[in-house]
Amino acid sequence: MAQTFEGVWKGTSICQVKNSSCQDENNVYYISKGAGKTYEVKGYKIIDGKEDFMGTIMFAYDEKRDVYISGDKDAGAKWEFKITNNTMKGTLVSKGILYRIVELKKEN
Repeated sequence: MAQTFEGVWKGTSICQVKNSSCQDENNVYYISKGAGKTYEVKGYKIIDGKEDFMGTIMFAYDEKRDVYISGDKDAGAKWEFKITNNTMKGTLVSKGILYRIVELKKEN
């Protein structure tokens, strides 16, 4: 059975741009259905065991590729997530550079 995007996902976001302000993080994402075919992702990084809100990003499902995507053309950023069972793997590409690799597990 295919896993749904909605729910609580926890895991890691590993920085791929060494010697930058980017830091490896433990994350939790709260994902809910948005308007139409969109999904609202509220992201938090875990600092000293507490959730620190990073922001909200809207995603859409790309049926042809079976991935969830979000892009900001002005900032040159693109998020992409793929779900396999209870694991979601993703990337953030910023200005053509792989910036983050994310791996999350769905909470029950």
